Amino acid sequence: MFADETGYPALRFKGFTAKWEQRKLGETVVNIVAGGDINKAELLSKGKYPVYANALTNNGIVGYYASQYRIAAPAVTVTGRGDIGIAKARDINFTPVVRLLAISSQHNNYFLENLINTHRSFAESTGVPQLTVPQLSNYKLYFPQKINEEVFIGKLFKKMDHLTTLHQHKIDNLKRLKRALLQKMFV
Repeated sequence: MFADETGYPALRFKGFTAKWEQRKLGETVVNIVAGGDINKAELLSKGKYPVYANALTNNGIVGYYASQYRIAAPAVTVTGRGDIGIAKARDINFTPVVRLLAISSQHNNYFLENLINTHRSFAESTGVPQLTVPQLSNYKLYFPQKINEEVFIGKLFKKMDHLTTLHQHKIDNLKRLKRALLQKMFV
């Protein structure tokens, strides 16, 4: 689905034939910022605006703010420490915490999420792997010439992610039911 060094993806939607262009990520987006410190006193367990950390569990949510946010949606977050380079599309306004990078752009955020996730990240540091704003900005990626091709691709992956989540919930519920039945049948 994504282009290789020839500039042409191996798989295309009907009607799209233009060569993709390789560009540095930092040249194609509005802004890339690193998350900052948060006010823990204002952090809530429920609220309007999520606060996302670098964690991959619980969708990265560490809490909520009632009335403030730092990044306007749509945007993409990218893990910057540990398991680096993992992107996630965000559809609501949010605040990123220190080690989380946030990208604001005109690109379709689901397209950008999957494009970044296909890029092989490598850590230049020797301890805990870290990804910085300048490193992320220098990612060389292939982009379609027209935004509507990004939108088609983004919609496809968003729908696939949604279906995967639904099926995962169904599997989890069936496993819980099986455990409950086993407990009652084999006392």
